[in-house]
Amino acid sequence: MRLQIRLVISFLVATGITAAVASSVGFMMIGKTTLDEVQRKVQQDINTAKLVFRHSLERLENQLQFYAVRSPIHEAITKGNLEPLEDLRLLIRSDTFTSPGHLALDMLTLVDTSGRVIFRAANPEAKGDVILWDSVVKRCLEEKRPVSSPILMPLDVIVAQNPRLASRVEIPIVKTEKSVEIREKVLRQGMVLRSAYPILDRDGRLLGALVAGILLNKDYSIVDTIKETVYQAERYRGKDMGFSTLFLGGVRIATNVMTRDNRRAVGTIVSKEVYDRVILQGRDWYGRAFVVNDWYISAYTPIYDIDNKIIGMLYTGILEAKYRDMMMRTVFIFLAVTALGMVIAFIISFRLGQSIVNRIKILKRATEAIAAGDLDYQLPSGASSGFDMLDEAFNTMARSLKDRDERLQKAFQRITQTERLASLGQMAAGVAHEINNPLGGILLYSNLVLEEMGPDDPSRDNMQKIIYQTERCKKIVQNLLDFARTPSGDMTPLSINEVIMTSLNLVKDQSIFHGIEIVTELSEGLPTIMGDPSRLEEVFLNLFINASDAMCGKGRLRIASRVSSTGMVVITISDTGKGIDRAYLPHIFEPFFTTKEPGQGTGLGLSITYGIIQKHNGIIDVESEPGRGTTFTITLPPTEGARDDRGEPHTAEEMKIG
Repeated sequence: MRLQIRLVISFLVATGITAAVASSVGFMMIGKTTLDEVQRKVQQDINTAKLVFRHSLERLENQLQFYAVRSPIHEAITKGNLEPLEDLRLLIRSDTFTSPGHLALDMLTLVDTSGRVIFRAANPEAKGDVILWDSVVKRCLEEKRPVSSPILMPLDVIVAQNPRLASRVEIPIVKTEKSVEIREKVLRQGMVLRSAYPILDRDGRLLGALVAGILLNKDYSIVDTIKETVYQAERYRGKDMGFSTLFLGGVRIATNVMTRDNRRAVGTIVSKEVYDRVILQGRDWYGRAFVVNDWYISAYTPIYDIDNKIIGMLYTGILEAKYRDMMMRTVFIFLAVTALGMVIAFIISFRLGQSIVNRIKILKRATEAIAAGDLDYQLPSGASSGFDMLDEAFNTMARSLKDRDERLQKAFQRITQTERLASLGQMAAGVAHEINNPLGGILLYSNLVLEEMGPDDPSRDNMQKIIYQTERCKKIVQNLLDFARTPSGDMTPLSINEVIMTSLNLVKDQSIFHGIEIVTELSEGLPTIMGDPSRLEEVFLNLFINASDAMCGKGRLRIASRVSSTGMVVITISDTGKGIDRAYLPHIFEPFFTTKEPGQGTGLGLSITYGIIQKHNGIIDVESEPGRGTTFTITLPPTEGARDDRGEPHTAEEMKIG
């Protein structure tokens, strides 16, 4: 029970930590995602607001062009008859209302080529003054093209244009704690949408210009259009979802933001942070801002006049409360899912802990049986609460222990036999050494007798056969001595083809190779390698003999050498024997592992071969399929600055052979 409790507690602690980390990351991601979404929405809103503002200016320019073309302005300028222009006074509005059918203006003025006022529709008595102080008018006359832009006008200039606009220009300024410092108590200038259209005669000569203006102070048409377009009268908790505002400098001159007493917040001042960034630095401002009576995700963008000076700001804001509540609901749902997951995790961990404890009890009894020496012990099917995989693994382990025990016993017997064979090998080497001297004497005296025989002597052929067979015996004895000699361990440059042929000549005439077809495909010009010839001969002899055993004295042995595309020396030894089962392939280089019948091998040959190739910085691989033979591939690095087996430098072209 203590183990089960510890398992449950550990599982819950791990689950709790994971849940805490996941919750923290989840809260951060939810907050960031929500804020990013609101920021994108506000950016879209401010872009839409700028389009509406620009459209209002373009609409003013298009309407002005219409009246300039359709009205008898040419005749009024050339003949001085102003009576036909009286109809233009109908375009001047008495309030801020704009009808959908035509453009209602606050100012409409006709000037000559010098900028002198010929006619003012809103103040006909005021004329004769020059208004080239107006950059819109000045540029229109200079460039003879329509020009439009928002501009700032002082109170006296606006009153001269239209005396009825004084009440709209003068706006009492309402200061707050965070607002920017403004000394004035009443705003005494206005922002005007200004447009001028050049009047040309039929020959393209400039006659003057028709100039119009709309005072934006307390004109709510633009901000209300933006609100209707962007927010579509959406409300949340009894509050409008979004607002729009026009600022002159840092003062609201037109807005649909409402104060606590349900009045438009005209005259309130923007915060110092926003003022410094937008008005002073000329950069857009996005962020969370307290606007009059609530928090809004807001966007402010500067408004430029025709001289590229910042004269005010355009604002859009979306109520933060909706997105804040949305984020909190998402957080609560996330917490509920996490808590439910922890409850489910507790139930699962309790049941799992109980199953693990029961399984451990069964395994404990099984290990006690194995420790007592009962290697035949097997877990019964279904004895560990359905954990069949663990049962199978334990039973496999028990069988492996039994098999390993039997193999170790056989290996001990084979090692003993190997030591005896090693002693016999040393004895055979001594005997071969003693035989080598008499064979030399036989060969010497046979050659002397052969020299004394005449060409027609009938015994000459027999003597030549004696000499041939004696030389063959001497060569076999010499190869046996070379093989039995203790390797020096010296690594010297050598030709791998010579090592292969030396090893092959040692065994190819033995009886076990009489029925085997030996095919050699040794590439010429191979680079030399650094190696111990005696140890490499041992490798090839072992592989040749293994191939002969696998083919049972009948088949085809193929030996090939080449240079790979990477410059490595590659030797392949293939046979057509019975092959090796795929299950055994991962183990054939392990010590004492053998696929031969008991008494036919010790299982050390391929492990020794593997070790020798590794000492030469090489690689040995094997491919085999039952019934289709076996192929061993040995890859050895060439000597640095290697020369080929003809003693010539090995060129880069030759390195690409194969």
